[in-house]
Amino acid sequence: MALQKKHAKGRLDKWYKLAKEKGYRARAAFKLIQLNRKYGFLERSKVLLDLCAAPGSWCQVAAETMPTNSLIVGVDLAPIKPIAKVITFQSDITTEKCRATIRQHLKTWKADTVLHDGAPNVGTAWVQDSFNQAELALQSMKLATEFLIEGGTFVTKVFRSKEYNKLLWVFNQLFTKVEATKPPSSRNVSAEIFVVARGFKAPKHLDPRFLDPKFVFAETVEAAPNNEAKVFNPEVKKQELPASEFIETTDPIAVLSTYNKLSFEQARNGDVALAALNRMPETTEEIRTCCADLRVLGRKDFKMLLKWRLKAREAFGMPTKNTKMPEVSEEVAEVESMDDELKIQEELQALKDKDSAKRKRERRRENEMKQKDIVRMQLHMVAPMVSLLFSVVFGPHILTPNFRILVWNKLDL
Repeated sequence: MALQKKHAKGRLDKWYKLAKEKGYRARAAFKLIQLNRKYGFLERSKVLLDLCAAPGSWCQVAAETMPTNSLIVGVDLAPIKPIAKVITFQSDITTEKCRATIRQHLKTWKADTVLHDGAPNVGTAWVQDSFNQAELALQSMKLATEFLIEGGTFVTKVFRSKEYNKLLWVFNQLFTKVEATKPPSSRNVSAEIFVVARGFKAPKHLDPRFLDPKFVFAETVEAAPNNEAKVFNPEVKKQELPASEFIETTDPIAVLSTYNKLSFEQARNGDVALAALNRMPETTEEIRTCCADLRVLGRKDFKMLLKWRLKAREAFGMPTKNTKMPEVSEEVAEVESMDDELKIQEELQALKDKDSAKRKRERRRENEMKQKDIVRMQLHMVAPMVSLLFSVVFGPHILTPNFRILVWNKLDL
């Protein structure tokens, strides 16, 4: 039996193959291409700083897209192979040595754009991984505040977690416009999203605690739970719920925000509804994958689960919409629909407009012919009695512009 090649979470997809064909070092190059296609920040940049740049695919895209003679500096803890028109070095972005090396390369310049696509070593502890990613993004933001020009752009990768909203708050204090997006080349099962912050305010004085993870990510007491917000802010503890209960519940948003997994597993004498739900054709493999881990889903995936729930409720004979209160029967005067009358009025108005346009065209043609006659008479190309003869014989109304042209051609005047 032939051995099948294993790969992690579908990384060897079409973007991986395209990256190999185009000569990019990683499939992540298309993420920057799609982000730049949406926001267009590379074409306007002369100096760019790429943090956590290894293996260098974002530097390759920047070198191809940015104007000629641009300055591109890439730094990473791992070594980066040389790239044409790009300065790379190996260092830790949290150290003072890295800052000194960047100052040495930039000299008196300021970066128009700072990129950050770094991620920590991801393991099985999701809570710790998401916190490490948020802390790394905050450290890159701290470095960007030192080298970014006023009005510059900062692009970073973050994970959807409870630290995400706190990061956005920091970005909104330092930039005029902050948007979060997920490019098509990013895997659907990945929890990563990209934040594009534009219009750096460049404050002269900045409190060090403002970019300190201990203060930024400090726990705060929430006034009241917001289930809709918790859909994109996963809980710390893993909680599992049978998929049949998700179908039966009247508050699906609360389920999606509270639980981490919708299970299709059942005992030998288990739930009949769960068994029927498991055999439904609407329960596709994509639905099962989404139910396996609700923490990494995006808005599109949650909408797909809600639509699947409505189809299942309809198949089970459950109400899919809120029933309205019965109205008190009372005598109501019947009013005929206005659709036919409006349609007739629209047709009449269209005919009037068409007739008016036709009359305008005829008047314009007559005026043009009159002007041509005047010019011909001024140039002594036509005897004055010819026009008078035509008017007497044919009449002023019968002599249309087309007929007049035909007569002129026949007489060869």
